[in-house]
Amino acid sequence: MAVSVSRDLKVQVQEDVNKVKLSDRQQELRNAIQRGEPKCLGVSQVMLGLMVISYALPLQFTEHTDVVIFGVPWWTGLTFIAAGSIAIMLDKHCTMKILQVYVIVSVATVVLSVVAVIIYSVDLNKHPQTPCIKTIDNFCNAEYGATAMSEAASTFNELK
Repeated sequence: MAVSVSRDLKVQVQEDVNKVKLSDRQQELRNAIQRGEPKCLGVSQVMLGLMVISYALPLQFTEHTDVVIFGVPWWTGLTFIAAGSIAIMLDKHCTMKILQVYVIVSVATVVLSVVAVIIYSVDLNKHPQTPCIKTIDNFCNAEYGATAMSEAASTFNELK
């Protein structure tokens, strides 16, 4: 805050230039964040986390592999839900502190997702597809159906 005193001893309080610049920059940041629509991003992240968790529920009823033992779908899904919740909160209460927390949680989510992809790839290579043994009904056995995706995934990994 700047104060000036005139010759006739009148005191005038002037706005601080730095304070005005700071408030202008904060308003620009808030507008930029609002243009990015963090609520939409947050809702999509929460939905992605719920999808990851819901698609992993059938894994509880199959053979427990490394993916199930380490709980990969659950902690990756929860990190997406946490990042999405913070993004939704950022839309309502736009502060620098919440923005910093959101960036940190989003980076953690990306890192954990990369770790999850590595664990899934190793798990698919450890448990290859079993051969089809025809049953009386002329269908393949249950183990073949349970591991049918592993061959497609390992073929995809070889192409990379």
